[in-house]
Amino acid sequence: MGRRETDDGFISEAVRRRRWNRSSFGRLLSHIQTTFDFTWVKEYTVEAGRPDSITREKLQVMKEFPVTRISVNPQTMNQKTLDVIGRKHTVEDTVNIFHMARELGFDNINMDLIAGLPGETSEHMQRTMDAIVDLAPDSVTVHSLALKRAAFLNQNREQFPVAGADEVNRMIGISHEGALAIEAEPYYLYRQKNIAGNLENVGYARKGCEGLYNILIMEEKQTILALGAGASSKFVFHNEHGHRIERVENVKSVKDYIERIDEMIDRKKNFLLKSENSF
Repeated sequence: MGRRETDDGFISEAVRRRRWNRSSFGRLLSHIQTTFDFTWVKEYTVEAGRPDSITREKLQVMKEFPVTRISVNPQTMNQKTLDVIGRKHTVEDTVNIFHMARELGFDNINMDLIAGLPGETSEHMQRTMDAIVDLAPDSVTVHSLALKRAAFLNQNREQFPVAGADEVNRMIGISHEGALAIEAEPYYLYRQKNIAGNLENVGYARKGCEGLYNILIMEEKQTILALGAGASSKFVFHNEHGHRIERVENVKSVKDYIERIDEMIDRKKNFLLKSENSF
């Protein structure tokens, strides 16, 4: 690997890979735009993700297409916690990426936070919310920690203790006050298995910045076509009593998905053809 010769001389492998990534991401967004009718689209969200996965190039590509909403997910604004849970980004990365997105013209930015992370208390949540209020995103989604059975943190609870129910409740209260400070109000909630404090995940948003997809997926009144490994398409039959819902799932393994992608496509295609008169 290392360096590769081009007509212009030599470029580093890292630069070549970034160019390819930009090209592939641009091709994806371009294909979406040319394949679907955007005439009535009210929201186009891209999960920008964790700050270490976001670059100026990616943000610029999004701006070239009608992306209207992005999500930048710090989880916490306490560096020690980020290190404990294995996140590769820093608090400074989060701040820099957020400001970069604003400079590029993104005016609907969501940020995801988690209450009850290992070692955190209500004081940590207060520091996180103070930093979030300073940034003033357009929406904030506050998740209560939900550890999957096989998760590393769940299997090593003695090494990574999590807050009790009362402390998580206090954290949620602090996040609520922080959301109100940026004029964001709760607009949707949902629960997960094994969630800390037996609470809910709550989405807050400024007026007009609510995530429409979040509302629709909770209401289960909208057909959702999902692509990619582990994705689950949801088809809602409005013409039937009770709005029957059917799901068509893709395999979770990326390797299996790539090898069986034609099968995954045919699975959805055949379901749609079979059901075309039922929607």
